[in-house]
Amino acid sequence: MSPSPLKIKPSARQRRDALLAECALQRTALGVQTQLLLEPLSGGNLRHTIMARVKKPLLVGAAVLGLMLLRPRRSLPLLLKASRLLRHAKVALPVIRSVLQRMDRQRAHHLAK
Repeated sequence: MSPSPLKIKPSARQRRDALLAECALQRTALGVQTQLLLEPLSGGNLRHTIMARVKKPLLVGAAVLGLMLLRPRRSLPLLLKASRLLRHAKVALPVIRSVLQRMDRQRAHHLAK
């Protein structure tokens, strides 16, 4: 039997230095990953993206709210009619879309001849 190699136990100072170096590496890696995640949201990109998507709905909402505040007796029936129209549009739009797709297919078929 050969003697087992002696294991040298690192001192407390060596363990502390190793842990501090590992923590520094982790902080650096975390900083880089955070920057990569936040890059698309930085600066004016986020504001520009949000405002481009929200601008029209906000304008419509402000117009409806203004109407309701100025003429509440007239705006309630108008809102009820608009909600009915939207309900009918939800049903009609898929039908209209399928008819238009069918017409496009027929037009493409006739042009191919």
